[in-house]
Amino acid sequence: FGLFVVGDASQVVSALLAVDRWRVGVVFLLATISYAVRFLKWEYYLRHLDIDIPLKTSLIVFFSGLMMVVTPGKAGEVWKAWFLRDLRDVPVSQTASVVGAERVTDLIALSAFAFLGLLIYQRSSVVLIGVILLFLLGISLLQWRTFCLRVLGWLETLPIVGSYVTELEEFYESTYTLFQVWPLSTAFLISLVAWGLEGVALWVVLSGFSSEATLLAALFVFGLGSVVGAASLLPGGLAAAEASMVGMLVILGYTQTIAVSATVIIRVGTLWYGAILGTCVFVVYRFVRDQGQVTSPSN
Repeated sequence: FGLFVVGDASQVVSALLAVDRWRVGVVFLLATISYAVRFLKWEYYLRHLDIDIPLKTSLIVFFSGLMMVVTPGKAGEVWKAWFLRDLRDVPVSQTASVVGAERVTDLIALSAFAFLGLLIYQRSSVVLIGVILLFLLGISLLQWRTFCLRVLGWLETLPIVGSYVTELEEFYESTYTLFQVWPLSTAFLISLVAWGLEGVALWVVLSGFSSEATLLAALFVFGLGSVVGAASLLPGGLAAAEASMVGMLVILGYTQTIAVSATVIIRVGTLWYGAILGTCVFVVYRFVRDQGQVTSPSN
């Protein structure tokens, strides 16, 4: 609603109606492929931790987790760890690290797109460099095994917290494994492909408004907006991501109406589509499960 007001609702509606329908279809197609690629990362992490679960269960858990994308920094996706525990009795202390590693590698990949654009368009990159350095520092600290184990040993002496040290140690061990150089590099490359597809989706939309739209600009705007949205800690990055995308598109020479229209389409096609898809998968799973429980006694 805010975007419509900022961009002049009547003009935005006219611009949206003028967009080729096939371009909107491509946005949803690329977003779907992006989710499939990110599922490969989820599977890769589970296999790397020797967590063996049926492919069907893994698909249900991963895609159901998409309904949690509209949470601050997508932190709600950690729910997948509890869901997997309920389905296959896998300890949360192991799988929670997978969700954390997913988010970190996603943000590093998006930061790479944003950083590349900032260098080419010669914009200030101080904040973005700070975010990247913070992540790298955190990863380096996690790999300082002696220090981390010493901290866990100290926590064991504390009241209340001490009773959870065993679970914390399991969480640390799996996190330590996932953030080693090889799995981190592999997950980063997968994230580049996945989020690059959504950047391409923005380019497809912008190309419908202007023949001068470039793929690099689209990747830059999408990456920067996503990082700003995540850093804002607002649910789904709402307002922060949209404002960043619209503002940068205007700076790059697009009219406010085009900037708002393109942002509306890409956010619906990537954020809200994911939330709806995840909700549908979970609801269908629950329905099928409940139907099975009703019919099984008579069988």
